[in-house]
Amino acid sequence: MKQLSLFLRLVLVFCVLSSKAQSPRQYYHISNAWTDVNISGKIVGKFSWQLENQQRRQDRQGDYNPATTTGNPYHNLNQHVFRPYIHYQMSPAVRFSLMPLGWIGTNRFSNGEPSAFFSELRIAPQMILTQQLNRVRIDHRLRYEFRWLGADQAVNDKGFIYGGDFSTSTYRKRFRYQIKGSMPLGKATIKDKTWYLQAYNELMINMGENVPNLNIFDQNRVLLGLGYRINSNLSVEMAYMQQSILRFNNATKNNVEINNILQVNLAISNLETFF
Repeated sequence: MKQLSLFLRLVLVFCVLSSKAQSPRQYYHISNAWTDVNISGKIVGKFSWQLENQQRRQDRQGDYNPATTTGNPYHNLNQHVFRPYIHYQMSPAVRFSLMPLGWIGTNRFSNGEPSAFFSELRIAPQMILTQQLNRVRIDHRLRYEFRWLGADQAVNDKGFIYGGDFSTSTYRKRFRYQIKGSMPLGKATIKDKTWYLQAYNELMINMGENVPNLNIFDQNRVLLGLGYRINSNLSVEMAYMQQSILRFNNATKNNVEINNILQVNLAISNLETFF
């Protein structure tokens, strides 16, 4: 019965979105720059760990007003993301993961500048299924997020470890599916001193009984990038991502954010070998 109910809701959402597509939507393009430092290492046997520290910044245009645009995607802090993971590599093709407690801090904007700040706590189980198609590696990532969004705080009421006000909070759930492809350039596999291409698409769906039908589909991300594996300990990546967020929270329920993102990643692997 629950599966049938979800199916009917998805059909209804499809019909609603189709009807919305008949009328013009308002698309707002905002320049962003995301910087990610990803550190990982072995624990024992098939267990490993990972720490991800990501800072997301954006142009001054935070309230859909083109007049506030500066052309600098690093102008304002948008989000700061801290995600730890524990991984279990069951086989070369299957990996289970758990984010025991992640933290995300987000700025709200008014008149082109941050006007308020709120924190989020997140727990997320995850599974990655891997397949090899000749030189191309395909990863299917399935993630389910349990999210607690804290209350708004003064925009400057935070330090480097921002904390947050959870005296009142909003509970949400979200499912994410990402399909990602990676292919080495000029070599059979991605090994030391290898350039590689990567691309992915990720769909995010809000879950739960109290999600309005119009807001079930949260956002979609498309990425195309280039990476270079220096050695077994260090890789660098640069990519372009387009993030489409279906807000539908204005008076006419037609606003969509299109974030054009420059993403730079630094991955430090096998940290235990440094010691």
